[in-house]
Amino acid sequence: MKFQVATRYILIHQLISLGIFFIWWILFGILFPVFGLYFSGSSDPVSSDVLIPIVFFSIIISFLSMNSDFKFFIQCGLKRFSIFIVNLSAIAISSLLSSIIALLLSKISVDKFNLTIFLISKDAYHSDNFLLSLLLVFILLFFFSSLGLVLGTFNDIFSGFKKIIILLLVMSIPIVLSILIQLGNSAMKNKWFNFLKSIIGYSREKGFSPLPFITTLFIGSIVLLFLFYFMNRSHEVRRKGV
Repeated sequence: MKFQVATRYILIHQLISLGIFFIWWILFGILFPVFGLYFSGSSDPVSSDVLIPIVFFSIIISFLSMNSDFKFFIQCGLKRFSIFIVNLSAIAISSLLSSIIALLLSKISVDKFNLTIFLISKDAYHSDNFLLSLLLVFILLFFFSSLGLVLGTFNDIFSGFKKIIILLLVMSIPIVLSILIQLGNSAMKNKWFNFLKSIIGYSREKGFSPLPFITTLFIGSIVLLFLFYFMNRSHEVRRKGV
């Protein structure tokens, strides 16, 4: 019973937040540009990417919900594993709804103003299969929502110099890797570049392929969720002044 109530609680909050976001985005991302084109009389076409603001919003809403929701669930006697499943269910449902809405919005074209999703455009991971495009957008939003959960939990668990040191260590990883790649020989560099091309699904013959990139995002999401699960087990409710 507690699990169902908690799931309903977090879903309602996320859906309300999504509703507010889409109202804001329709106002500033669609209506204002259309009015601007109309009054300016410009003949140049203008396009706007639907997915980018949704990605940032997914990270932010997952990040912000971790502190208040976690405290509330603990106070209600919900077990930590149940909290993990509740958050997993919430980001899965919200990511699915957001991906469907994003794909529907990307079909809108008003005079010289077009809504697009560059990720699934002909210059990127284009597919004539609607379900494959939906899966790609969904798994991308799910990945960044999972990242938001990890960042929110990390921000609530660690504080002070410990947080700064961990952040610096994480930030140093890509710097060290890039230096090692540059110091390596041509064979090593080619292996790294071929590896990067394989995980993003790029080949010179076929261009960008959705399935390898979907697989990469799925594996990345699993890693983030495992990290979130283990961080959630040691997550303590911090009181004011602590």
